[in-house]
Amino acid sequence: MSRLFRVLIAIALVVALSGATCSRKPDCPPLGVAVRPEPVIVERRVYVPVPPRLTEREPIAEGPIAMCFDVAAQRRAALERANAKLEQIDAIQATGVKP
Repeated sequence: MSRLFRVLIAIALVVALSGATCSRKPDCPPLGVAVRPEPVIVERRVYVPVPPRLTEREPIAEGPIAMCFDVAAQRRAALERANAKLEQIDAIQATGVKP
């Protein structure tokens, strides 16, 4: 056998033997000891879906300066509709869902 081949075998043995001791966690019980399983409680949050009708965009009223009061009234109505939708979404999000 060549000297290089012997060195490679020695390195492979050292790596194999050192890897066996490093792969175990320090808090693991020794090999051959049975481990008693313990239940773990996992909390899962389920979110209530928001209906698509509550996420529709409100149109923004526009018009010439002569229609300023009408445009302002339309914008106020759109703002009130948007606020009503936000209140409905807030009421939905406060509810819980049973998984």
